Amino acid sequence: MAQKLSASDYVYPLKNVAGYYSANFGEMRPNHFHAGTDFKTDGVEGKSVVSVADGYISRISLSPSGYGLALYVSHPNGMTSVYGHLSRFRKDIHEFVLSERRRRKRSSVDIYCDKDRFPVKQGEEIALSGNTGSSMGPHLHFELRESQSQKTLNIIAQGVITPKDDISPYFMKLHYFEVDTIGGIPYHSDRTTMRVYKSSNNTYKLEQKTPVKVGRKGYFVVETSDRKNDCANTYGVYNLKLELDGKRIFEYRNDGFTFDLSRYCNAVSYYPIQRNSRNEAMRTALMQGTPKLFFPTVVNQGIITTQEGEQREVTLQATDDCKNTSTLSFSIVGKPNEECFKPQVDESLRKVYYNHDFAEKVDDTMSVIIPKGALYESIAMKMCASEITPKADSTIKILSPAYLVHDDNTPLQKSIGIVFTHNVEKNLQRQTVVARVNPNGWVSYVGGTYRYNRIAARTTVFGTFCLVADLAAPVISPSFKDGGDYRSSDKISFRVWDNFSGVASYDVWIDGEWTPVEFARNRSVINLKAEGIKGGKNHKIMIKAKDSCGNIASWEGSFIK
Repeated sequence: MAQKLSASDYVYPLKNVAGYYSANFGEMRPNHFHAGTDFKTDGVEGKSVVSVADGYISRISLSPSGYGLALYVSHPNGMTSVYGHLSRFRKDIHEFVLSERRRRKRSSVDIYCDKDRFPVKQGEEIALSGNTGSSMGPHLHFELRESQSQKTLNIIAQGVITPKDDISPYFMKLHYFEVDTIGGIPYHSDRTTMRVYKSSNNTYKLEQKTPVKVGRKGYFVVETSDRKNDCANTYGVYNLKLELDGKRIFEYRNDGFTFDLSRYCNAVSYYPIQRNSRNEAMRTALMQGTPKLFFPTVVNQGIITTQEGEQREVTLQATDDCKNTSTLSFSIVGKPNEECFKPQVDESLRKVYYNHDFAEKVDDTMSVIIPKGALYESIAMKMCASEITPKADSTIKILSPAYLVHDDNTPLQKSIGIVFTHNVEKNLQRQTVVARVNPNGWVSYVGGTYRYNRIAARTTVFGTFCLVADLAAPVISPSFKDGGDYRSSDKISFRVWDNFSGVASYDVWIDGEWTPVEFARNRSVINLKAEGIKGGKNHKIMIKAKDSCGNIASWEGSFIK
């Protein structure tokens, strides 16, 4: 059970904002649930961020991705509040972090603090809001977590924060799938899609007037969305229930989760629809390996059974985190047996069970390792040489044919292993990695390290794979002129990018001294004023960067400051 929160214990984490929200807790993002609530900052950076309760700053994180600049405040009641995408820490925190970065010679740091270093009071300013890390616009990402378990909680559903919201969720589409299980492997029919319309304020109906024809066994996927007053944003649905003939057989609810469970959004949703939809495509049936944490009620895994000619009544109820509710009711009728789904079983496919380890070769060159728990349900998997010919620009050398490993519409909870055994010439071994091949043949980085004619990489996506060598180092692009006069500027910046494996690390030295950088959108910034670089002198600068394949680039120049 999640800890019960009290609104009286906390204040709003921002000052001088309108009080709107850009994202709510538990929304389904690519391969994860959204772990907090996103607060709008009126489209600008620099709003005052305050501690929501007494406590102390227990963790300080600074990264070019993720939460960017982030603070964690531990509270006496066993909770931790999290503040992400900040633009600047409070002065004393900023100076401490700067000294730690210099001491560690790392621009990215993750610092844990004892309770005596930065005690804070409720409502005390700790930072300014921003747009750092993996952020698409100015906002504050906020969480309340249980300190011990790190379980993050739904603060709106618990009434800690109450947005202005009297708008009920929307039903957008309804899909139906027939299912059958043969030899422990679930098989699914093609989907049948039904359009819906709003008949009253919170009631929806199907456009078709006749009962939905269903098979002997099947389940529904409902596309939903939500809104809040005075906002154009869309939000996730907190609670979804399904009743069959007046009896509840399925319920989804997200009150909180630990981060090891976040990827299970791929099983809560119907992944092939969800990955390409702005709505939430929510399953009303459990996959075989899905934990029941998010499902207070599940009867027969949510599967609806119907006999030929049998008519049954279905009601779907969607509720948002402010307790607004919408319903969709309709009738179903069993198809004639001869029209029901009959799966075509291909005995050449490899049977992979979600609760067992799997390791098999395609041929002497390529093999696949799937650990227990990587799949949400058992599958009949296709593993074979691909008909696609890998291709890339002149910076990438293709080293092997492509191999197909199932299809990328099947989600994974844990990473699987892709293993190549291949003789690679010595001068290319350090740069050799596994790559994914898209339907048009173009390759993208997966990873791995080549040793003893073998390379193994881990991936959380099925698809088509090959071996490549990355021949190009990162590109360093200064935004300042070599030898230029910057006595009137406090900052200079540069950009580092890589066309394939991505930038793994980079460092800056000015006059032989390691120098930290500040992370901004699409560039890195050197704060000359903060570093005390002045005096009208000519300063030497060197930037070194390394990509994930070990290719190294360097740039040397000078500037006057």
